[in-house]
Amino acid sequence: MSLSDFNQEIYLVITTEVDKKNASKLADLLLKEKLIPCVTFKNVESHFWWKGEINQSKEVQLMIKCKEENVTKVCNKISEWHSYELPEIIYFRVSANKNYRQWVNSI
Repeated sequence: MSLSDFNQEIYLVITTEVDKKNASKLADLLLKEKLIPCVTFKNVESHFWWKGEINQSKEVQLMIKCKEENVTKVCNKISEWHSYELPEIIYFRVSANKNYRQWVNSI
């Protein structure tokens, strides 16, 4: 790994899961495959349109950090292993301090 690798951009990928068990399963899969260095969970309540009706649901939000080169792989794994028919997968480039960015890119 070169010094320029540590200056790569990092991304935040956000998805939600039905419960902590499924969120942990998805997180462990991504961690074991070394696609991500870190994921955090937060309990959320979502209100949304689905199949012509307004719904609400308690969910677990996953905030997944990854290096730029793994964004597509992470999104593909989420699509493949997610418990929902249509999972939320939102990702964007984020700013971070140098040391954290280096750590994310070291995994």
